[in-house]
Amino acid sequence: MCGILAIRNGPAVHHRQLASLRRRGPDAIGYWVNADINISHTRLSIIGLDERGSQPVENERHVIAFNGEIYNFEDIRAALGACKIRVQGSTDTEVLLHAWTKWGPQALPRLTGFWAFVVYDKQERTLTLVRDQLGIKPLYYWHSPEQTVVSSLLRTVVETASESPDLDYQALSEYVRYQFTFGEKTFFKQVKKVLPGQMVEIHLPTGALKTQCYEDILNPTDQPNEPLTPGAIQRTNELIISCCYKSTISDTSFTTFCSGGMDSSLITAITRPDVAYHCNYKDPECNETFFAKQVIEHIHANGGNTRLMTINADEDFDLCARVASIIEDFDEPAIGSVIFPLDDLLSRVKARYKVILTGTGGDELFAGYVRYQLALGECFQDSYRMLFEKMASVKSVAARFEMTHAKGNTDLYAFYDREAENTFREAYQACGSGSELQKMLMFDRRYFLSGLLNIDDKMCGRHSLESRPSLLHQDLVRHIVRIEPDALLTNKDLKYLLRFAALGYLPESVVRRTDKMGFTTPIGDFVNRNAHRIREQIMDSRFRQFYNLKTTGFHADNKYSREAFGLLMLDTWLNRYVRPQ
Repeated sequence: MCGILAIRNGPAVHHRQLASLRRRGPDAIGYWVNADINISHTRLSIIGLDERGSQPVENERHVIAFNGEIYNFEDIRAALGACKIRVQGSTDTEVLLHAWTKWGPQALPRLTGFWAFVVYDKQERTLTLVRDQLGIKPLYYWHSPEQTVVSSLLRTVVETASESPDLDYQALSEYVRYQFTFGEKTFFKQVKKVLPGQMVEIHLPTGALKTQCYEDILNPTDQPNEPLTPGAIQRTNELIISCCYKSTISDTSFTTFCSGGMDSSLITAITRPDVAYHCNYKDPECNETFFAKQVIEHIHANGGNTRLMTINADEDFDLCARVASIIEDFDEPAIGSVIFPLDDLLSRVKARYKVILTGTGGDELFAGYVRYQLALGECFQDSYRMLFEKMASVKSVAARFEMTHAKGNTDLYAFYDREAENTFREAYQACGSGSELQKMLMFDRRYFLSGLLNIDDKMCGRHSLESRPSLLHQDLVRHIVRIEPDALLTNKDLKYLLRFAALGYLPESVVRRTDKMGFTTPIGDFVNRNAHRIREQIMDSRFRQFYNLKTTGFHADNKYSREAFGLLMLDTWLNRYVRPQ
């Protein structure tokens, strides 16, 4: 976890401009400046812990500032050595620098890991922005003829740019309905995201910009889908084990989440850290500690000695103040109330670790969401019965799928534009010509997953931690997306393929679970205890005209209701990041 700031046509960077990036990179600050560009970097030391690992790093042709980890950097170093190129340093950043100089963008499909970086070409006077194929690490940019600002944080871009940006109401509309935005949009019109698997090249003297997709890892076109054969199952098992081990590469110790569900529990059982972390609430409907303990007991029964560190999440706090604190670091928000237990857990993890392995992406990769069954006209879980009955009159799979993604009441927002729903439909239809399940999987991998990765990155950055989604390894993803999608949802089982890999590593009680809750929080209870504070904030807000206050409720209907919470999140973000006119 590091922070990047690059500025074209701006003043020399002062350390105060890096204040917002220091939690992402508390161990060191570095600068590189010439007449074309100012490049700055804040570092969290993971590989190569001494000052020799500081960035930006340069050779005779290029300068690079890098955020991420290249798991196979030693293999790339060896390939460079075969080309008579010696990399003297010990870090993956230096290996990447020389690989870029040797092979340029052709180096990227050879890498495994995750990354967001900027690389300056001294000869061509270009700045290239690059993001990994799955978008695990963010990279934002503001580009105009007059100035370019690039950073790991949206907040840093806005605070550094010489102009005030304009709100993008289309992006805001997408957010209040789906909790994520489509494509390169952010809440500001002038600020874009580098898309996963994309390069953005800027010619610094002229400001000319061009974009290129170097790999669409989710949509391979070189071969047809493969059937789910015993060989494919065996290959999946081997890849999961290998990729989990590779995600532990570090010069510091690591830990894992262990939620009690299959993804994080399997990663914990394979890598066997000294300590695995778990978080719960008192409410039994928001508590999966029973299953997490069973995972650890199974590890012990098979010769491991991992300990479970259970964190009791805070349940008595000022909701408005807590949201305001988190928004300081969570500059591209999601409505998900998972941020609260995650904040409590990570605050404990950072006292001992810098690296935490997560199961993020397992549901998207292995078909783990009930919404696929609901959209296809099946309901096997009683807790989804009401939603399923609501869908009964909706015939289109695409329309039912959209219903499962819709979050909250958009009538609360005066700015809401129903074009967001058209954008959803267009994005869904663009997800190939295969089966409806294939389209749903592609959609969630391409769009919904981006919101989850944003939560991981921003919340871990808040606590100076590096999150590593162990299942989102390029080798595993390339293998899974080639398997016939309909085979991933078999015999009424979600994650049918992943269950084979989990056998032996996890107890049967976890492998066969059908009631996985996710990181569930009693957000409705928090809202009801703080309803008066939420009302005060919204009624006094500079942005009260954005809301239909006559229809706005400040209480929750049940313990899971999050409409008032979503309103509070958005209003807090607006008041923090939109400059007064």
